[in-house]
Amino acid sequence: MNLCIIQARMGSTRLPGKVLMDVAGKPILQQLLDRLKPSQKINTVVVATTTNPEDDAIEAFCTNYGVNCSRGSEWDVLDRFLKAAQLCDAQRGDTIVRICCDNPIQSWKVVDFVIDQFERYKVDYFSNSNQDPDYLEDGFDAEVTSFDALQYAAENATMMSEREHVMPFIKNCGKFKLGWRKANADYQCKLSVDTPNDLHMAQRIFEELKDTPDFAIDEVVDLLRRKPEILAINSDSEINSGYKKSLIHDRKV
Repeated sequence: MNLCIIQARMGSTRLPGKVLMDVAGKPILQQLLDRLKPSQKINTVVVATTTNPEDDAIEAFCTNYGVNCSRGSEWDVLDRFLKAAQLCDAQRGDTIVRICCDNPIQSWKVVDFVIDQFERYKVDYFSNSNQDPDYLEDGFDAEVTSFDALQYAAENATMMSEREHVMPFIKNCGKFKLGWRKANADYQCKLSVDTPNDLHMAQRIFEELKDTPDFAIDEVVDLLRRKPEILAINSDSEINSGYKKSLIHDRKV
C-alpha cells in the first residue's frame, strides 16, 4: 500500500486557518486533495490533524469530502503520522508519502515521480525537496519513506525537532538509505503558503494557469520564467523557517 498522509492544522502561527482558506474557489485542503486524486501511485489518503478543538473544522471537512481523518498530538507530529498510518492499517513493507497542506499547487505528477524514484532505487527515504541547498522544490515537496522507517523513528527519535517535523530522524540517524532528485532541475521558488503574500501568489498562479487545470511543476516553472514579476509577491517569505526555528530552540523530549 502507498499511503499518503496529509499534514494539516488550523493553528498556523503566521497564517491561522490557512488550510481552509480559499484558493481558486476551493479551500486549500480541497484543492490539494483534488489535485492528488489522479495519482496512479497513491492507494489511500488520510489527513492527519490535531486533537485541538479548532481542528474540529478539519475533521468536519474530511467527513464531508469523504476522506480519512486521524487526530493526534499538536507538537509530536511524528507520533501523529504513526497513528494516522496505523488507522489505515499500514503494515511492514508499506510506503508512506508525506504531504503538507500548505502546498495547494502540489501535483499528483510530482508525487508519483517521487514514489517512482523511491521504488526504483529501493531506498528507505526519497524526496524531491527539503534538503538544502541542492534539493528544494518548495510548494511541490513530497517525502516518501517506508512504514518500517516511520515506526522506527517514532520509537527512537528524542529531539523536539525530530518529532515536530517527522522526517529529520530518518534522514540523519545514519540507519537508512536516502535518495534525492528534483522533478525539475530549474525550479528555484518558494511557493508553499505560510503568509498572506504566499496565499496571494498561489491565487495568482492558479489564475494564470486556469486554462491548464492539471498543471504541474513544469508549467509553473515556465510561467515564472515568462512572468518573473510574480515572484516579487512573496519575496520576503523564507523556505523552511519553521524547521530552522526548531533547530535554534531544539531540546530532548
